[in-house]
Amino acid sequence: MKVKSNPFYAAHRLAFCAIISVLIFSAGCTSIKLIADYDEVIDSSVTEFQKNMETHLIKLERNIGTDDASHENNIDFYDEARVELSSIRVRAAAILKNELTLTQIELLIQNLENLEKIHELGIAANDIPPLRNAFNTGTTAILKLELAKKRGIEVEE
Repeated sequence: MKVKSNPFYAAHRLAFCAIISVLIFSAGCTSIKLIADYDEVIDSSVTEFQKNMETHLIKLERNIGTDDASHENNIDFYDEARVELSSIRVRAAAILKNELTLTQIELLIQNLENLEKIHELGIAANDIPPLRNAFNTGTTAILKLELAKKRGIEVEE
């Protein structure tokens, strides 16, 4: 017994195969972004913040015990640093999928608040190395993340 093929079913089979092929091809060309792209402004702003913080800490070290190292004489620095970090935070928050960078900036802001509290209570020379380490660690983490984004390397949370 010979079975005749139905041209209607053959056309449907061909269309179905074509649709599946297009779906497979397009799925292979699609990528899912889990993190924001590199941002040059964040990179340069954090680098500038680190430079300003290091300058401040060096001046404090050099002038411990003098009026130049008093909290009252350094309020302008803290105000400017707050504005700087606020600006970086606003930019980071405006970028989709940038939660990791935003979290790291928030930690940097907390470190700044802690530094000022310590300074108000009376900063000592032995307070500065761990403070410097905290700021360098924070800024390095942000810069490493931004540079990893630039290279397109996956970043672990």
